[in-house]
Amino acid sequence: MISFDAVTIGMQGRILMQDVSFSIMAGEKVVLCGKSGSGKTTLLKALVGGARITQGVIRVNGLAVLSENILQIRQELAYIPQEPSVSQETAAEDLLLPFSFKAHSGKEPTTAQIEAVLGRLLLDPVILRQKSATLSGGEKQRLVIARAILLNKRIFLADEITSALDAESKNAVFTFLLESEHTVLSISHDLEWIGRCNRVFIIENGILREEK
Repeated sequence: MISFDAVTIGMQGRILMQDVSFSIMAGEKVVLCGKSGSGKTTLLKALVGGARITQGVIRVNGLAVLSENILQIRQELAYIPQEPSVSQETAAEDLLLPFSFKAHSGKEPTTAQIEAVLGRLLLDPVILRQKSATLSGGEKQRLVIARAILLNKRIFLADEITSALDAESKNAVFTFLLESEHTVLSISHDLEWIGRCNRVFIIENGILREEK
């Protein structure tokens, strides 16, 4: 489903990761670990065309991550940053914003579907009436996860998404993502999250290795 073949990633004249090769099968839960600045986030961004690949090729479902394919690839991926941005007036508008775009025309979820997904993430549907600016960090994280689920994304790129969650909310996210059929490539320092993933990769000095 995801493959890196001898990939080198550079930024601002500096090599962040060199000769990276690995693959992730559908449904696997993979976590990247390493020091701040080691290139973990850049690796995730490379999958959505947000970082320059200087050598090698990345493929998602057989498609190379190239400018001519990037829109199709992004249809498969949900990128959830550590501090997700919500920019609309209300939480409801933020949740439903992608469904106003041509790519998702006619796919708007029903009220029942929305409430079911929010409930699984321990979000009361009344949150949709709140102003987005008043949401906590944990509520924003879960709202963005709910949006990706409602968009039927199958691959999640998750960057420290449990950092603002309390124990109960974190467990709900674990159940939703790590005990599901979704493919998850994540970054985390959360030992509980790491322990629940199928595979752990360490990034150090631009080199990626799998921890056995």
